[in-house]
Amino acid sequence: MTEDDFWEIIEGCRGASGGVFAEQVRLQRARLLRLSMDELVSFGHWWEAVDDRAFTWPVWDVAALLLQGCSDDSFSDFRAWLIGQGREVFERISDEPDRLADVADAWSDAVCGHAETFGLQVLAVYEERTGSYDMPERAPAGPSGLTGESVNIEDERIARAHFPRMAAIQYGPDLRQA
Repeated sequence: MTEDDFWEIIEGCRGASGGVFAEQVRLQRARLLRLSMDELVSFGHWWEAVDDRAFTWPVWDVAALLLQGCSDDSFSDFRAWLIGQGREVFERISDEPDRLADVADAWSDAVCGHAETFGLQVLAVYEERTGSYDMPERAPAGPSGLTGESVNIEDERIARAHFPRMAAIQYGPDLRQA
């Protein structure tokens, strides 16, 4: 499986879902169940590789602005949801995290509940087939920690300087510029 094949599965399920994330999750599970074991493992490796690209402090910071705080678990769920938005959106936000403002209204508490399932789905299907949750690891492994630099988004001035659009969602319009 190539990276293009991986994204084709993600985007095909997204397109068929009519924009309903819970339906996208259901459709992707059905699609993963039809993959051969080699394809399933490859899909899992691509998932990890793509997820690693968003495993950065700047993406964490904008996620924290959107979620009004961020834990390891909520950041994992957020990245799963971000992957589910498709390649173009994922790459745009991974490259320029403040562009999360373009799709921030697609996130909701209801989506959050499905994002965890979405993110763990390939492992769940693998476990169903093998009886083990231990999918073969990909080489090379991803980063051991977040990359890039974090900023103190709790300081409104700093958040606005680094992520003006997402800070406006969290803190409201910047009245100093009005």
